[in-house]
Amino acid sequence: MNTPLGAPAGTDTDFEKAVADYLLARPDFFDRHPALLAGLEVPHASGRAVSLIERQVSALREENRALKARFNELVAIARDNGELGRRLRRLALTIMQCGSAADVATTLETALLADFNADCVLVRVYAAGEGGPFAGSDAPERAAFAEVLASGRPACGRLKRAQHEALFGTADEDVGSAVVLPLAGAGWDGLLVIAARDARRFHPDLGLDLLSHLGEVAGLVIGPWVLAAA
Repeated sequence: MNTPLGAPAGTDTDFEKAVADYLLARPDFFDRHPALLAGLEVPHASGRAVSLIERQVSALREENRALKARFNELVAIARDNGELGRRLRRLALTIMQCGSAADVATTLETALLADFNADCVLVRVYAAGEGGPFAGSDAPERAAFAEVLASGRPACGRLKRAQHEALFGTADEDVGSAVVLPLAGAGWDGLLVIAARDARRFHPDLGLDLLSHLGEVAGLVIGPWVLAAA
């Protein structure tokens, strides 16, 4: 194929890129050449040729619709986070009144199941102790969450296979998404896991900072009971 007169040497792709770069560097090009703009036609998915201006207007409308949808999504997230904050504050105050680690675990499980659209809540304390949330300092399941425990930061999304099996065994438990909150104290650590069947229920935009505060409060409240059981 012959290279168009005045075009840079190279492939058609090189030439197209050179044209695109030229036009991007000169956004007023079509203002100075209106006849060229009016004469351009762009194939449309419908098979009908449309002018470049019509194509641009259509693209802008699509972009506007996408931006509006994203804006509405962010407003909904902000509203959800506001309500989430109020609920978490009430829950934090409630667990501060608990009289044992088992009471803390039961209160967290009951409240999160009822008020946070969770389908499963688990509290694990990896320290010596009997009953309730105590799983023992050498619990095999702890290894599956070693990374989360070491980082001290919550994880959100779908559980890894090893994590799923550590908590639920090989049972066909339908967990689509989960928040894993690390608990920590002097000489011990643990987990607060909030899970749902809906894969979209727990996502990074949900307000992990607020949930992190709940994990911190839970760790502070459970800590004295861990020391008492040691």
